[in-house]
Amino acid sequence: AMTLMFTIYAAAVIAFAPKIDPTKIYDQISTDTIIYDDTGKRVGSVNNGESRTIIKYKDIPKHTVDAFVALEDKTFWKHHGFNWTRMAGAIVSSFGHGNIRGTSTLTQQLARNVYLPNIKSQRSVRRKILEMYYAAKIEKTLTKKEIFAAYVNSIYFGYGNYGIENASKTYFSKSVSELSIKESAALAAMPQSPDTYSLVQNTDSPLASRETSTPIKVGGKTYIANDISKSRRQIALKLMYDQGYITKAQYEDNKSANLVDFLNPSLSSGNDASSSYFTDYTVNQVIKALMKKYKLDYKSAHDMVYNGGLKIYSTMDSKAQKAVEDGFNEGSYFPSLTGLKKDSSGNIVSDKGSITLYAYDNMIQDDKFVLQDGEYKNNADGSITLYKNKRLNIYKTSTANGTDYSLELKPSYVIENSSLYIVPGGYINIPSNSKSMDKSGNLVISAKFIKNNSKLVTTVDGNPAFTDKLYILQDKVIQPQGAMVITEVGTGKVKAMVGGRGITGKQLYNRAINPRQPGSSIKPLAVYSAALQRSYEYAEQGQKYPLVDPGNDKQGTDNYGDYLTAASVIIDEPIKINGRIWPKNSNNRYSGPMTMRKGMQTSTNVVAVKLYEQIGADYSASMVEKYGISTLNKSANGDMNPAALALGGLSKGVSPYEMAEAYATFPNGGVRVENRVFTKVVDRDGRTILTTEKKKHKVLDEGVAYIMVTMLKSVVNGGTGSNAAISGVEVGGKTGTTSSNYDIWFDGITPKYAASLWIGTDVNIPLTSSSVSAASLWSRIMRNVPNIRKGSYKPAPSNVVHKNGEYFTKGTEGGLGNKPDEESEETEIIEEEQEQTNQPQSSNNNSNNQGNNQGNQGNNQGNQGNQGNQGNQGNNQGNNQGQPSNP
Repeated sequence: AMTLMFTIYAAAVIAFAPKIDPTKIYDQISTDTIIYDDTGKRVGSVNNGESRTIIKYKDIPKHTVDAFVALEDKTFWKHHGFNWTRMAGAIVSSFGHGNIRGTSTLTQQLARNVYLPNIKSQRSVRRKILEMYYAAKIEKTLTKKEIFAAYVNSIYFGYGNYGIENASKTYFSKSVSELSIKESAALAAMPQSPDTYSLVQNTDSPLASRETSTPIKVGGKTYIANDISKSRRQIALKLMYDQGYITKAQYEDNKSANLVDFLNPSLSSGNDASSSYFTDYTVNQVIKALMKKYKLDYKSAHDMVYNGGLKIYSTMDSKAQKAVEDGFNEGSYFPSLTGLKKDSSGNIVSDKGSITLYAYDNMIQDDKFVLQDGEYKNNADGSITLYKNKRLNIYKTSTANGTDYSLELKPSYVIENSSLYIVPGGYINIPSNSKSMDKSGNLVISAKFIKNNSKLVTTVDGNPAFTDKLYILQDKVIQPQGAMVITEVGTGKVKAMVGGRGITGKQLYNRAINPRQPGSSIKPLAVYSAALQRSYEYAEQGQKYPLVDPGNDKQGTDNYGDYLTAASVIIDEPIKINGRIWPKNSNNRYSGPMTMRKGMQTSTNVVAVKLYEQIGADYSASMVEKYGISTLNKSANGDMNPAALALGGLSKGVSPYEMAEAYATFPNGGVRVENRVFTKVVDRDGRTILTTEKKKHKVLDEGVAYIMVTMLKSVVNGGTGSNAAISGVEVGGKTGTTSSNYDIWFDGITPKYAASLWIGTDVNIPLTSSSVSAASLWSRIMRNVPNIRKGSYKPAPSNVVHKNGEYFTKGTEGGLGNKPDEESEETEIIEEEQEQTNQPQSSNNNSNNQGNNQGNQGNNQGNQGNQGNQGNQGNNQGNNQGQPSNP
């Protein structure tokens, strides 16, 4: 009965199976996934822009064929597509286990890779039936040699290499026809897990710290020789010997070879590195969308994109993208890093004297990392104890084989051609069985390892030293860095994205999607628009605004009017909290009465904090979330305080990607449209499998949005953002600078675009200029963006009234006195001042925690790779929150 039921089911599956023509199999294999810009121009592909090179069977050495057959399918030359006995057993077994296991021949693997890419990771009876059916069709149509050639041309070999010819050239700098026995075995070992077994890895790969990794230099850059597949390579050689393909002498000659003995990589960076920020992010978004729509696991969605021959139509405007890239390539547009604070050894230190970056020469001397007195102890048994909290970080980690300990070099710096470069860190690779941790958290290296590796662990002037064969350094990165995102108003289509400068490669650490502290650029979101919107809501309900007297200033509830409006008068004066003055303004002065508009135009901190006190933390936070900011921390010790919401000291920061989306809300009439980076995805058969639509969220009343646009324009027309002005364009925006000039921003709008620009360092090093530099660069870039001078802002809606030179939403214009004299005398702070490192406790201080969560901002880059180990770059940002937010 079970046999009959299976036969009926199999017949039904086959009857509805898509038809295939194996004679045209290369039409399927050779198609790469291509990314296009908004005009249909090709801007990238997912395989580093390298097309697969198809080779013929006659060009493949016999021992290369033998290696794959011996390891993957020893009956390949005899079966007719599948092993019926093994398949039947597996299928019957699957009825008890729920899924089917193993048993695939080379022909089945070819059928699965080429004709079933969307379901090939499923372990189902249906997939196996289709595999068997397609394998049989392939066997009837193609010769065994043709099948084998198609197989090795189709499979993925890691590190962006599709097909055996590309893999051979990448890993060994030779064509397949020149491969040796051990090289053939190395490639044959890879298809089971190509990303893990990739013979080359980048220095920030999670595999880089394993004992199977060895640093190598290629073209002046450091990479990792990844020998994690050595045991599988040895199995391939053993099977080749057992099955009579090689002699015992050949087996013995090749089985013990280490990868570094025969690896000879030829690597290239592929497409333009700056453009890859956009295309890499787009590909990742497509993968997520496929997972969601088709309920795929990550591997299946990834394979569908990388092997599926898709066409991804992105929202990129190539000319806008180039405008950003050109601006970022001009080093003179970025602030310098002169006057660095250093200790007597030349290390860069913080204001508190702690080391931020070691001088490179204090880390590496003559290609050796030499332990210094006080960093280690020679033990009586010959082992060495490395003390924690020195130049090495010691971490306890969990691996598939149990507990391990990671030994990482702290970041350092070098000065080249008057530019500062950060070396983000590195690893010292010591086998897990040669390391242990003592009760104090120090790392102990075994005596056996030291004794047996005298060429790796040497001595310099009596101190232990690790040679460059034992440690791996990440590539240096120029500072300061920057990131920028441009999005189209009303559509959410991202037109440009750059996440760094002066860095080559793909899958880079993308600063455009990683958060940094926004400083005063948060004020329009959390304070000014929140104040206007809440007043509008009260007026709609026929209620006056419930002003509160915080009891910490002289103004109390006077001069605001019946509502919080752009004309409300706020007195810039000292505020006392627990007897301490907080906050200070960036110029250390108070200017007396000023309107809300003037307060935003001049980025006056006291005005922002006073308005925040009237709005309340809950309403302010809810507005920030409505703008699409996903990093707000609403916990008790998080961001529910004026240091975070009024002055921009958010504990996790904000990304330029989200800030561009948020600011686009203002010229769009108060409606936020979610950013998107692609419009549709088409499969290799021309079917549209993904589309994106506008996702809209109402944030502000359209009258409030109109007034905010006028206020943002005031910032550029005579305020802190005047350097962002562009001839022929009405620019609005807001500057932002965190304390000590660690981060500088300009978030700006035009009728057609919203754009967010951040400049800063990957660790906290003060910049030599404020947000003026960010505004200037924003202007230099945006003036070259296509259609920047087209369009106009939305006209004033019917609920906006103009009175006494100011705009109000209808019903909020009452209760105002005379407009303050804009030339009011400034008052210097003469009262006892508190250093702004910490916000007074009564205001829910979380200042000491500022940025702690940013320390991991590079660690999540495992999927997007590269520069991902810049996880330390936010560790020192804990001193920002609560310090004065500068213009």
